[in-house]
Amino acid sequence: MARWWRRRAAEDGEGVGAQPPPDPNAQPPAGGPGNARRPAGGHITFTEVTEGQPEQEIARVRISAEELHTMRARSAINTLGSEHPDALTAIRELAQVLVTIPGRGEEAVELYQHVARTQWTTLGDRHEETLRASAELAEALHTTGQLSLAETAWRDTFRAQAETLGRDHPDALRSATRLAAVLEDLGRAPEAEPLVRDVLERRIRQLGPEHPDVLSATNEHAASLLKCGRHEEAERALRALVSRLEDRYGPDDEHTIAARSNLGAVLVRLDRHAEAEEHIRAVVRATEATLGPDHETTFTARNNLAAVLHAQERYEEAVPILRAILSRHVALRGDDHPVTVATRDNLANVLIDVGHHAEAAELLDRCVRDYRRLHGPGHPGLRAAEERLAWLRS
Repeated sequence: MARWWRRRAAEDGEGVGAQPPPDPNAQPPAGGPGNARRPAGGHITFTEVTEGQPEQEIARVRISAEELHTMRARSAINTLGSEHPDALTAIRELAQVLVTIPGRGEEAVELYQHVARTQWTTLGDRHEETLRASAELAEALHTTGQLSLAETAWRDTFRAQAETLGRDHPDALRSATRLAAVLEDLGRAPEAEPLVRDVLERRIRQLGPEHPDVLSATNEHAASLLKCGRHEEAERALRALVSRLEDRYGPDDEHTIAARSNLGAVLVRLDRHAEAEEHIRAVVRATEATLGPDHETTFTARNNLAAVLHAQERYEEAVPILRAILSRHVALRGDDHPVTVATRDNLANVLIDVGHHAEAAELLDRCVRDYRRLHGPGHPGLRAAEERLAWLRS
C-alpha cells in the first residue's frame, strides 16, 4: 500500500487561504495604529496518508504569524508572480504582520509600496483597490515614524478619495482624520484642527449627534483643541462629552475612559492639579483593568499622571512612571519611533527638575539627533530640546 506524508499550514482559528480585505468603512481602533489587532499565528499539521485508510494526524507544529504569512506570500509569488491579485493580497497580509513587529517596519513599508505601485499601474490611480493600498502605505509610514512621507501619502490619498468618492465618504473622512494625526505628530496642531472639525461636522450631518462615530469624532476634536492650546474650549467640550458617554456606555467603557483621559490632561494645563489627579488616577486604574497595560489609552493616561505629578513638583513620583512608559515604548515600537522619542524627552524634563542633569543631558542629546532625523531643522520639539541641552551644558 502507498503511504506518504502531507503537510498542511493553517492559521489559528481559521481555514487556509487568503483573508478578505478589511472593511473600508470600519473605523480605526481607538488610540491609533499601535492598537490594531495583531495577526494570529498558526500551525503546520503533518498527516500520514495510507491508501485505503483515513488520514491520520501525526504532528502539529506551531508557527508565528510572521512565519505563516511569509510562507503564504512566498508560495503565491513563486506560483503566480508578484503582481497577481492573489499574490498582492498575500503580500499585504505579510506587511500587516511585519508592521506590528519592532524593527520590521521598513520591510512592511517596502511591501506596501510594491502593492501600491502595482495597483496604480494595473488598475489606475483612482481604483478602489489602489486607494485602499495607498491608505495602507500611508498608515505604515505613520506607524513607523516616517512622518514627512506619511503626510505626503495621506494628502495624496485624501485628495484622490475626496475627488473620486466625495468628501463625505467614510474612506475620505478617515483619511482626513489620519492626516490630522500626522500633522499633530509633526507639531502642527493648528493645521490639523480644521480637518478634525470638518470631519466632526460632516459626521453630525450624516449620522446625528448621538451616533458612536460622532461621539468618537467629538473626542478627537476636543483633543485637537487641547493640542492647539485652546484649553477652555476643550474643557467645555469634554465635560459635555464625558456626561453623554457615561450615560450611554458607563464609566468604564473605552470611549468614556478616552474622553476622561483628555479631560484630565486639560485640567493639568489649566493648573487645576488636584481635580486633574483625581480624574487621571481613576482613568489609569480603569485602563489598566479593562484595556491592558500596553494599550495606547493606558500609556496616555499614565503619561498624564506623570505630567500632573510633575506640575505639583512631585518629581520622584513622576520619574518611575515615565521610565516604565519609555521601556514599554522601546519594546513595542522600537528605540527610534517618534512616540519613544517624545517619551524620552518627557523623562529628560523631569530629570532636570530632580537634579539628575547628566542623565537628562544624555537623553536630550539623543532627542536632538532623533528630532533632527525625524523632522529636520526648525521643528518645535527640536528647538526646545536644543535649548534645554545647551542650558545643561553651560
